[in-house]
Amino acid sequence: MRRAFDVLRWRYLAMAVSGIFILVGIVLFFVLGFNTGIDFGSGYSERVQIAPLGFTVTYTGPESAVLSVEDGSLVLTLRGSEGVRSFSFNASDYPSSSDVAAAMEKYGVETAVVSEQKTANLVSGFGYPSRLSSSPFRVNFSTDTVDVTIEDIREALSGLGSVNVQTVGDKNEGIYQVKMTVGENESQNSAEAKVNNLLAAAFGAENIVVMQSDFVGPKFSSSLFRDSLIGLAIALVLILLYVAIRFRFAYAVSSIIALFHDVLAMLSFILIFRLEVSATTVAAVLTIIGYSINNTIVIFDRVRENIKNDKSISKDVDAIIALSVRQSLTRTVMTSLTTLVAIVPLAVFGSGDIQAFAINLTWGIIAGAYSSNFLAPAFLHYFNRLMPVDVEKEKKDEEEYSLV
Repeated sequence: MRRAFDVLRWRYLAMAVSGIFILVGIVLFFVLGFNTGIDFGSGYSERVQIAPLGFTVTYTGPESAVLSVEDGSLVLTLRGSEGVRSFSFNASDYPSSSDVAAAMEKYGVETAVVSEQKTANLVSGFGYPSRLSSSPFRVNFSTDTVDVTIEDIREALSGLGSVNVQTVGDKNEGIYQVKMTVGENESQNSAEAKVNNLLAAAFGAENIVVMQSDFVGPKFSSSLFRDSLIGLAIALVLILLYVAIRFRFAYAVSSIIALFHDVLAMLSFILIFRLEVSATTVAAVLTIIGYSINNTIVIFDRVRENIKNDKSISKDVDAIIALSVRQSLTRTVMTSLTTLVAIVPLAVFGSGDIQAFAINLTWGIIAGAYSSNFLAPAFLHYFNRLMPVDVEKEKKDEEEYSLV
């Protein structure tokens, strides 16, 4: 038989490429370690925007007044004995912060304009929606130019020691992600105060808008890391048992080794490109484990079917493996491409945890398809040498299984 696309011919090259890639990851692990998020590394994370204060709002009237943001426009909602009234202030009708402030005063709201800003640059942080009171509520706006750079933020927070600062989104928006480690007994309030006090001293408290904040203590992060490893181990053991029962032990071990490759390849990718390791990473790894084992089982099922049905090569297991991979190749390519069409846009245009998940998943899909078609068949080839497949017994078992 002429073996078109005989994957076993490429087994040495495939294992060498994987081995070198994973080896690089191992070296980086011992040299640099993982770039752990606060989920596993513990600490405080804050997304903050440096944006000028446009005006302040106060309300002392008899009704309940709530200021919110909807579709980029400020919305004032008044609830009282006369019912609910809502007033929207959009950029087209009120182009400047002073225009919005003047319009609000018509409805019993007191405003104090601090600076002239574009309404289209309205910034929404943790404060919205806000119930207005006699205490001034700040309304901030971003600018069209970079007023505060990432170097300015790092310099302002230099007193905290080791702090990681990253730009989020468009540089002109002035949004930054700040991450810092915390002490054993430190609370979220104290960590937040440290960061915001330094930023306020450098840029003015009225110009600091907190978009998001997260805090994970050292004890919780260590238990989360342990539980994640246990979850991965349980998933691999259950897969091993399923494949061993459904097929044979050689199939199961080959599948698990390929899965270990996928996990190590993903971790090496994360180490090489210094991506953050968080709970999102664990979710991506578990997703890829399921994705990869499904593809491997499809190929191994073809191997078993060909042993039963293809009499011309039924005594040549290597030929059966090569044929089975070739028969499943179209399915593998189409499934992988279809998934990538949905995932790659999120990896390119997404942000935050969604983007991190999509990037990890994109690489995992590529690595999983590669291991299912090149490495898992190669491992099955070697295990067949150690524990040769009894072709006649395999046919008999398959016929008995099909009758159940």
